[in-house]
Amino acid sequence: MTAEYIILHDTPHAETQTWEAAVEAPTRKLTVALAKSETLQPDSSFLTPNAVRTFTDQGIKVFAQFGFANHNPFSDTDYADAGTEFTHHYADLSMLSNLIVKFDAFTFDQIALSKENQILISILPPENLDQEYIKAVNDKKITMICLDYLKDEQGSPLLEKIRQETLSEAGFQISLSNFTFPLMEALLHAPSVAYALQHSPDLMPCILCHAGTLCHQQTAEKLQLPWRDILSLCWNLN
Repeated sequence: MTAEYIILHDTPHAETQTWEAAVEAPTRKLTVALAKSETLQPDSSFLTPNAVRTFTDQGIKVFAQFGFANHNPFSDTDYADAGTEFTHHYADLSMLSNLIVKFDAFTFDQIALSKENQILISILPPENLDQEYIKAVNDKKITMICLDYLKDEQGSPLLEKIRQETLSEAGFQISLSNFTFPLMEALLHAPSVAYALQHSPDLMPCILCHAGTLCHQQTAEKLQLPWRDILSLCWNLN
């Protein structure tokens, strides 16, 4: 029998600052969690409230940390109106969700809280990467997706191209969300990560680790670690 646990939800609506206890099963498949960024960048999310609404309309549960949108062009209230449920604690997000999105790098403490085979999506600057970080990710068999590894046709960083083509932080947020939403949707609806990756090839270049294996050649060469191409891990679609 699957154990259940209690999570406290805080509402971002100022006129109803109360909390209620909700019991959730930790094995729900169709869940997305939005983790609060530690940076002060205003564009600190890969999903807009409209994208969240599309997920919730599909029956996908969306959770976020209270204060998630403090540095976002949108507000916590906007996300709550789109169907997001809030909690103060990252540990709740990790237990409730199989896919967690965070604009900046996941910390060691957050990785330690991860479930095995969880999917984590973020931007991961090279200075964050060392052998200890890779080991922590692979010990949990986390699928770590680093969207800053995506390149355009000329080999330039795709996120930087999107930023240059938009004139405002909100515009960047919307453009970024329009790109990342279908990738996340594919991961959520596919029967496995391997299946999603083969049917969404845009994701393959930005896989850092999968199934306990380092999959990014440049990172492996820099850190002098063994690696395997993601295609070799995802050949079987079953």
